[in-house]
Amino acid sequence: MSDFQSFRDAVLEDEDLQEQVISIVNTATANGAGLEGNIVTLAKNHGYSVTKDEVTQHADFLGQDGDLTDFELEMISGGGRSGSSGC
Repeated sequence: MSDFQSFRDAVLEDEDLQEQVISIVNTATANGAGLEGNIVTLAKNHGYSVTKDEVTQHADFLGQDGDLTDFELEMISGGGRSGSSGC
C-alpha cells in the first residue's frame, strides 16, 4: 500500500485529521493555491511520505472504493464540520 493510500485511510479514520484537511482545503480554496504543499506537510507531520505530484495525481481519490464516506461527501459539498453528525 502506498503512503498516499495509507494517509488517506488515516484521514478517513481520524476526525482530527479530517478537521485539518478541511481547514487546508478551505484555506487553499480561499487563496487559490497551497493545497498540495499543505497536504504534503500534514502527511509528513504524521509520518507519511507523500509528494505534491501524488496529491495532484490523486485529487480525484474521493470515492475510489465505490461508496463515498461521510467525510468525503462533506469534502465534495464544501461544507464545514458542525460538530454533530446526522444520518
